[in-house]
Amino acid sequence: MQILSFGSNGSGQLGLGHQDDVSQPTHCLFDHDGSHPDTKLQRPPSDAGGVVRIAAGGNHTLILFESGAVYAAGFNADGRCGGFREDSLLRFRRVRLHDGDEGRTVDRFRDISASWAASFLIADNGKGRNGGEDGQLVYVLGSGDRGELGLGEGVAKASECDVLRDFPPRGQRIVSIASGMGHTVAVLSNGEVYGWGAARKGQLGASLAAKKIVWTPEKIEGAVPFAAHAVVCGREFTVITGPPESGQYVILGAQDDRWRIRSDAPSTLAKARLVAASWHGIYVHGSDSTVTAWGRQDRGQLPPPDLGPVVQIAVGSEHAIALRPDRKTVVAFGWGEHGNCGPEIDERGNVAGKYNIVPLPQETTILGLGAGCATSWIITS
Repeated sequence: MQILSFGSNGSGQLGLGHQDDVSQPTHCLFDHDGSHPDTKLQRPPSDAGGVVRIAAGGNHTLILFESGAVYAAGFNADGRCGGFREDSLLRFRRVRLHDGDEGRTVDRFRDISASWAASFLIADNGKGRNGGEDGQLVYVLGSGDRGELGLGEGVAKASECDVLRDFPPRGQRIVSIASGMGHTVAVLSNGEVYGWGAARKGQLGASLAAKKIVWTPEKIEGAVPFAAHAVVCGREFTVITGPPESGQYVILGAQDDRWRIRSDAPSTLAKARLVAASWHGIYVHGSDSTVTAWGRQDRGQLPPPDLGPVVQIAVGSEHAIALRPDRKTVVAFGWGEHGNCGPEIDERGNVAGKYNIVPLPQETTILGLGAGCATSWIITS
């Protein structure tokens, strides 16, 4: 397996060994021991398994593998990539957190999420904290002055190994977590929903909007009339869904409806295989392989009319990439100024009203896709 990336790279967040934007998919570099200078180290570690999730903040990236290993690259002056001394990691490095309270090194995780400048890593609990051995801990790294860290009023930096206190609640586990630019929402195993960070736009529900900033995780009351199953976040809104077969969902925030996120929303999301969000749009990949989307469209962010069926889609801040049924062809559309939609863009930096075919080596078989803040990711066999 190999991982290729392209797009915005001003802080080395693509893990290519430099800080230049690229428009051609390029092999990511992995330092397996944190210091190896060999430029041939292109592959992820052989024992890591497949890629579970790519979480990309404004200038940093986290990759979670099936083994539980997390690798990070990009801006790190505030510690958002882990306990490394470098201000920027130009190659992917293994995240190992030293939890002084627990007296252990934590290097395997269940899930990850990234706001603009912070990282959240969920790990199984050690003894004695947050409900015993079967609980979880949420480790927090990075910065944010609007409650993004969830660590308490006025806490704006977490460069060490900080953890959310008393969350998740005793006896509950996090089954889904997502972050927008400045807020994070988590769904628990009992169907309840909690959030923290920026709340003024209603992205954490009407009950918390008056606080403007939610400094520690709080339950979102009265906004979700069903047992929640999963969550995705836009820049200043949140989409919470029920079980896929139910079609249930609710949108929190986007009250001004500037981009018609509310007014163009369907009544249900029946037969949705995947629900994703850009900064200002919502995308639904149906069980029939079609993509339905609504929201901002001034840069071609929504699928072009001739997109056709796709087997996978990944949605970034203002662009998307999709895998055609042959599993060898990747297409991209939307805002592509940094190369994240490939080399061909219009005079405004967009791929609008059409899609680009992303240039790839011949006979490449695609295993998965990812997208972030003007970044694109392709996992190949």
